[in-house]
Amino acid sequence: MKIVIATFNLGKLKEFKSLFKNSKFEVVALNDFSSEDIEETGKSYEENALLKAKAAAKKTSLLAIGDDSGLEVSSLNNDPGLFSARYAGKGSTDEENISKLLKKMKLLKNSKAKFVSTLAFYDPQKKIELFSYGELYGEIISGRKGNKGFGYDPIFKIKNSNKTLGEISFEERMKISHRAKSTVNMINFLNQIYK
Repeated sequence: MKIVIATFNLGKLKEFKSLFKNSKFEVVALNDFSSEDIEETGKSYEENALLKAKAAAKKTSLLAIGDDSGLEVSSLNNDPGLFSARYAGKGSTDEENISKLLKKMKLLKNSKAKFVSTLAFYDPQKKIELFSYGELYGEIISGRKGNKGFGYDPIFKIKNSNKTLGEISFEERMKISHRAKSTVNMINFLNQIYK
């Protein structure tokens, strides 16, 4: 059974393919069908994830999963949050986003943060909508450590660890990350519905 993942982010796609590998679902990429990005106009992770899932389902007629995730820093009122991917402006790079965040963090004592992942599933034939969630707690450090992963990974130190997400292996990430947690939850939901 094919499921299209509504992302053009190759890092996210690699994670989804790995997590779905031993399931009855085959993950396919949206960029196999379209190069048109899906605009995030929602006011919550749920709204954005569902917008993406429905748009991908419409373009492909397949079951679809949309992901909206973000980094929330407590002392910045949970910013960058919904705007994590475009924190330094529309079209900004990971480096630009990290630089802006580190600049804002300089004067703050509390560096507690969490990554959140919200997945929305949409079945265009049965009109089924499902949501799943995952979180990973940690803190923002003052400089980059590690070159693995993507986004804010090199400045996010994992709670109860001395490593950043940028330092751990892909296999370790697939056991603990916010996206791994939300994806495992989603696979469990889907297994109950599509027997």
